[in-house]
Amino acid sequence: MSKKSLKAVFNMIDAMNEQLPVEKMFLNDVKRSIELTDGKNSQPGSKSYKPSGMNCMRQSYYVITGAERAVGESDSSMVGICESGSDRHERIQDAVLHMKDNGFDCEYVNVADFVFYRDLSDRLSIVKRPNFEAGEYETKLYYEDLNMSFLCDGIIKYHNHYYILEIKTETSSKFFQRKEVDPSHYNQATAYSLAFGIDEVLFLYECRDNCDKKCFLFTVTDEMRNNLVSYIKTCNKYIGRNEVPPKPTDVAKKTCNYCAYRTRCGEDGE
Repeated sequence: MSKKSLKAVFNMIDAMNEQLPVEKMFLNDVKRSIELTDGKNSQPGSKSYKPSGMNCMRQSYYVITGAERAVGESDSSMVGICESGSDRHERIQDAVLHMKDNGFDCEYVNVADFVFYRDLSDRLSIVKRPNFEAGEYETKLYYEDLNMSFLCDGIIKYHNHYYILEIKTETSSKFFQRKEVDPSHYNQATAYSLAFGIDEVLFLYECRDNCDKKCFLFTVTDEMRNNLVSYIKTCNKYIGRNEVPPKPTDVAKKTCNYCAYRTRCGEDGE
């Protein structure tokens, strides 16, 4: 939606609001303020692959080529869900950090230190280090060979074995049915495995409604890593030809629903 069209929509909403009771008018204005504030705070992403967004090659193509994102389509509820998820991530990470102090054989590893300890600095650049004392647990990294940038929830050394830690929050309807790692998270785990040279990923899922938790061990194989590298190489070929990849038919519905490029994708057709 263009900025001009968006302004027209807001003007229409203002006209409708004038006829509403004050409590409903206030509620609508609060929601709009949340959405507008989120839009102002959202910065354009870097033109690099993101592990959490590598389930659709067309979406990856739009990211790398800097395609225009949808404007003004944030939903106040979704903004709140994202904020709540970020808060729960930090609280869980803080609990993991203190596991060693509480007598458990678990060390929450500083990922930036791990990169140098494992001699990975030749391929991984530290964009932003964590600061445990300030409650900042994620590390921002850039994998130059694959043009991939990402935030890592953490690496833990649990019972003398290294695992990548990935935290997910989800609705109760999904959580109660959860029996294994969501297939839409496979590529994300594989990307982290490629970066860190660790095969095993611990996925910790938390229910948004009651904060109950489930944990699953996911093992990344060589085939998965090769397939992901092939995905990136294929997408790079489309980029080099300035050709939009075909719209995939096997992408989960939620990927399309939350995609910032769904308008552009519809214009590009199949």
